[in-house]
Amino acid sequence: MKAVSMHHTPHECRHTLASMLDSAGVNDVCIKMILGHARRGVTQAVYTHKTLRELRKAIDRV
Repeated sequence: MKAVSMHHTPHECRHTLASMLDSAGVNDVCIKMILGHARRGVTQAVYTHKTLRELRKAIDRV
């Protein structure tokens, strides 16, 4: 990260990857396996974040 003048940690990149995969509709089990989470629910509860636009889109579907 220093080589490209970015100040993000690998841990922050895991959050971004999990969120992007989830937003792209990737299967939860696949995301869990890619990130290496053994415990159930860690990926969704801790690592996946939704944008305001995604939340509004989910509400519009109802």
